[in-house]
Amino acid sequence: MEIHQIGGIGYDSNMYLIIDEVIALIDAGTGQNFKIVRRNLEQLGLKPSDIKLLINTHCHFDHTGGDLDFLKAGCEIAIYESEADLLRKGDRHVTMAHLFGAHPEPLQVTQELREGSKIELGKSVLEVIHTPGHTQGSICLYEPRLGALFSGDTVFYGDVGRTDLPTGSYRDLAQSLKRLAELKPKSLYPGHGPSADDGADELILSAIELI
Repeated sequence: MEIHQIGGIGYDSNMYLIIDEVIALIDAGTGQNFKIVRRNLEQLGLKPSDIKLLINTHCHFDHTGGDLDFLKAGCEIAIYESEADLLRKGDRHVTMAHLFGAHPEPLQVTQELREGSKIELGKSVLEVIHTPGHTQGSICLYEPRLGALFSGDTVFYGDVGRTDLPTGSYRDLAQSLKRLAELKPKSLYPGHGPSADDGADELILSAIELI
């Protein structure tokens, strides 16, 4: 499994391209920098239509605003089941799209993810971990063979996700962090900021102490 960071400009979330037998993308940014994202793909010899599955870690516009560009390219969209209808209805409030002055188009969500779902990409398998706190439907994705944790906005390098936005919960976030600590992951790929190739377990323990 190859992991490439192809986004994260301005308000965009980090965008993690996973290259395996199936090419997948974790989060899509706001879509406001799609030309740059497409150029980054071209540097890897790929185009948007090569991506078969786009997995959203949660519904916020800085992670899902770019979904439409990949949907038009033929990509399937996946998100946790409790937030799927927010994308289907083009919600502006819970997704925080109104803060960007955006009016999201309704999206076709093809996969509603659940706790324990397994996304098989070839040699790599992403396990879905429901981690409410930042939003009610936030998820992390864990590849146990590599110990790689894609944490969305649940935990960052040296910080945690906000809980003061719609459906957020400080108590839920604390419980979610404790669950992640039990995994003892090696590497951390958060929704914003730098990643960590090693020591992810210590970063999560530090996050628990922080809150």
